[in-house]
Amino acid sequence: MEKADAARVFGNFAGRTALVLSGGGARGAYEAGVLLAFQDARLPTHIVAATSVGSINAASFAAHSDSRVGSAERLIESWFDLTPPVVGIEWTRYVWMLAGLVAASAGFGNLLRHWLTSRGYDFHLRDPALTWLALGLAGVTVLLLYDRLPYLGYVLRHLFRRTTWRPDRRKAVQSLLANVLVWGFLLFVLHSVYGYDLLLHYFGQHPGAALLLVGGLLLLVSLRTLGRARLSALFHKLLRLPARPGLFANFERGRMLRQRITHQQLRDSPIRLVFTATDLDRGTPRFFTNTPAEVLARDPGADSRFVHEEMETADDLVRAVIASSALPLVYEPIPLEDRLYTDGGIVANQPIRPAVRLGADVLFLVLVDPPQGRRADVRTFLDVGLRALDLLMTQNLLTDLKILNNMNAVCVRAAAERGLTPEEIEIDLGTRRYRYIQAFTIRPPHALIGTALDFGGDTTGPAILQGYCDAAACLEGFAAYARQARLGLSRQVVRFAPGVVPAD
Repeated sequence: MEKADAARVFGNFAGRTALVLSGGGARGAYEAGVLLAFQDARLPTHIVAATSVGSINAASFAAHSDSRVGSAERLIESWFDLTPPVVGIEWTRYVWMLAGLVAASAGFGNLLRHWLTSRGYDFHLRDPALTWLALGLAGVTVLLLYDRLPYLGYVLRHLFRRTTWRPDRRKAVQSLLANVLVWGFLLFVLHSVYGYDLLLHYFGQHPGAALLLVGGLLLLVSLRTLGRARLSALFHKLLRLPARPGLFANFERGRMLRQRITHQQLRDSPIRLVFTATDLDRGTPRFFTNTPAEVLARDPGADSRFVHEEMETADDLVRAVIASSALPLVYEPIPLEDRLYTDGGIVANQPIRPAVRLGADVLFLVLVDPPQGRRADVRTFLDVGLRALDLLMTQNLLTDLKILNNMNAVCVRAAAERGLTPEEIEIDLGTRRYRYIQAFTIRPPHALIGTALDFGGDTTGPAILQGYCDAAACLEGFAAYARQARLGLSRQVVRFAPGVVPAD
């Protein structure tokens, strides 16, 4: 940058630059490296539009600077201090829930036993230690292989029907072993109870009682089959009682952010900040900003209508950051100003539109996934949910980029017809005006190590370094563009009829 005389080039650049930061969880360390490169290059940043973890990075970048050159050193330090518990990812919460279930089962079970004993019914075990061990192993088998247990019955039904269907051998073996373990353990427990032999002898002497028992069991099975929907609905209600709208609460994450960033720091920053959140009730994006609407509307190139209709100055900007980064499934949504908000990446993972509407001439789009995507490591329902969100966010980004590229193409063609550069014209479509926006993309060439929830450890440093190097290379390209860009001049307005755009 020094050899390229970048400080002078950036200082003389007449356009407004905007950073657009995406989501990605722990992979947001890459964005921290990008921001550190922007700080070292002394590039003035007029606008930072962000969502999800990008909002956290943007807030720290702007809060610790009193100029349009952001400061990323505190942010880098914070990333190296992050661990899963610091950001509220604490799986012991579910260990406590499991312990509560065990305690409730033991408590009510022993209460039932006491009630039966007080009425003359008592149960004794031949070998208590082996019996309870068998019951425990049966419980663990059900816990880990509950989804494999029914497959054996499914296979047997097809065998009796003599169909040509071929079962999955691996699943069939797993189901057979799981059923043998569970039913074997339960039979052992039953055999360990004193009185079992007497019960068999009684049924041998009274076949009618045995038939009555079998009939009762068949009736229970029939009732379960006929009333399966109602039974499922009942258990659905019961299982929802301890459930929460997210795996983890926001308390630890919120405390971490408030220790590092204050509302006043964000409010005082000269950098225009936009934190994108999703309104869960309306399904629309909400853009929270650190600058009053009447001030934003006076910025060069800003769309006054967009500012007043779609942007909001939050009373608590730190809470807006927490809402913007409340990743669905992982964190609980945030109530903010009488509405419920969650991660902005659901509707705008790359909030390009607010950056453009605030008058950006140059966009730096920071992505945390490589061009060819990344291989999904899907093992649990949480992995599936996070991957699905990644795909949704990617589609939102592609849509926004397509719109931007289409308008840029219109500007390029219209400018070429008039012998001008794209930056020297403005397209008037009747409802609003569009300008040429030069976009630079910063993204890793290969997939970053780790998943969205792998905070801390050995993945942070390499991600930061990769982001720094990729941003440095991009800034060299921007310096070359800035030297020849014809910005700051009056633009020639090219008018088209409303709804009419020149064909490609």
